[in-house]
Amino acid sequence: TATAGYKLNEDLNINAGISHHSVAPNFNTILYQSDYVNYNWRNNFNNIKTQTLSAKINSNKYLNLQADLSTITDYVYFSKDENEGVKPFQNNQTITYLKVKLQKEIKYRNFGLDNTVLYQQVSNSNNTLNVPQIVTRNTLYYSNHLFKKAMYLQTGVIFNYFTKYNMNAYDPLLSEFYVQNENQFGGFPRFDFFINAKIRQTRIFFKAEHFNSEFTGYNYYSAPNQPYRDFSIRFGLVWNFFM
Repeated sequence: TATAGYKLNEDLNINAGISHHSVAPNFNTILYQSDYVNYNWRNNFNNIKTQTLSAKINSNKYLNLQADLSTITDYVYFSKDENEGVKPFQNNQTITYLKVKLQKEIKYRNFGLDNTVLYQQVSNSNNTLNVPQIVTRNTLYYSNHLFKKAMYLQTGVIFNYFTKYNMNAYDPLLSEFYVQNENQFGGFPRFDFFINAKIRQTRIFFKAEHFNSEFTGYNYYSAPNQPYRDFSIRFGLVWNFFM
């Protein structure tokens, strides 16, 4: 790994890097033994080799931009074979993977809007690495000291979204995800409402996760045949007995 940076002015920094990574595949892909006949194998896979070029621009005044271009050779993955059984395979073609991430936080008085948008593009003819093209996370929040600064309060709404793509399926016997290219999943919004408060050494938090599930439809999955969780509430209290 090699990195270099240059500071143009007090607000703008530029960084660039290059890396080469070689690692053995997941051990489950190399050796697996089971009472199930179709779930037994021993493979002699090559190491997975990844070369990455990266560039990053940081600016508090404008935005933060990061771009990574990776080439992956001998990628190892799980997929179904001709008998509909899940087995490991090694890709004999090179995968090109591009990621571009934009991040910008906008503040006005006690309000803030924190935005992160990720663009991804994968080029591999046999579709062994699938990712959503757009992933976005946006947080609108209010924060302030109240009651003569006795309490610090932060509250807001989080929005999460990713575009539809051929989401990897889950095999419970292997406890692994495997590639599937028959059905697309995703494309559903998720809204979370949160409250964080701090009173001296005590912190209180409350979060209503995916509170929009009822009125935006129940067609949401974390994997094929694996529904994502419905509306749920999390809350808690942290009390430190020391300052």
